[in-house]
Amino acid sequence: MVMYLIEDNAKQVEHLEASLEHLQPYPENLTVNVRCADSRSYVPDLLETLDRLAPSFFLIDPYGHPLPLPIINKILGRNHTEALVNLMWFRINMDLSNPLMESHLDELFGDDGWRRQSFLNMHGVEREKAFLEYFKSRLACKFVLPFKVRYDVEDTRGGDRTKYYLLHVSNHVKAVLLMKEVMWPLGDEEGTFDYSGESQGVLISSTPTAQELKSILLREFKGRELGFDELRENTWKLPFIERHYREVLKNLEGKDITVRRITSKRTGISGQDRIRFK
Repeated sequence: MVMYLIEDNAKQVEHLEASLEHLQPYPENLTVNVRCADSRSYVPDLLETLDRLAPSFFLIDPYGHPLPLPIINKILGRNHTEALVNLMWFRINMDLSNPLMESHLDELFGDDGWRRQSFLNMHGVEREKAFLEYFKSRLACKFVLPFKVRYDVEDTRGGDRTKYYLLHVSNHVKAVLLMKEVMWPLGDEEGTFDYSGESQGVLISSTPTAQELKSILLREFKGRELGFDELRENTWKLPFIERHYREVLKNLEGKDITVRRITSKRTGISGQDRIRFK
């Protein structure tokens, strides 16, 4: 694994290097490159040197440390590439109506098309949702999985408003399914795909219940037959992970569905097993 950590503030770079010292020496199969550079010029040059066939994962803060959408889309045009985009909604929301920040937002989007969008005349949740949908529409990828992070109870702003979004972006459905599995342990399983505000670090929770997943599957796939993995891929937007599907399907077996096992043995359900909905 080769890791690049890019920061344009020299003092931050010094602090970062000091923080990494206790992790050294690194394993032989890990290389860490800390660079003091402007990501707007460094990243495009870096992309030209990277192996296009190597799987890559980018962590991007496009607003605080400007990385325009055209560059992000160039990243997403690579094979086997995913990104986690930190979309600082609370900061962007304040700047949308500030004439002094128009050029900053122009840089983020790569053009001034955002200035003619309807969300500028909206307020509250309506404005937030419309902006998020617009930003997602500007990403050149097939899948965008948003994780909403709310203000923590210790934040002076308080309330349950959105602080920022983490957008997982990719071009392969398996990347989406894996990211849900990775994020789920951070949740409290009491809300939806957002930060509940009750404890630090909660990114996923699940207000939707097993009964709701059951109802969705029976409604959407009535009379159809498909594989277990195919079923999950077709419902990738739902806030459920693999074990939730398996538990629901096992309860439905013999009543509302039949299972023809190809991958699994005995009572398991996984992989290419065929699920037929009555």
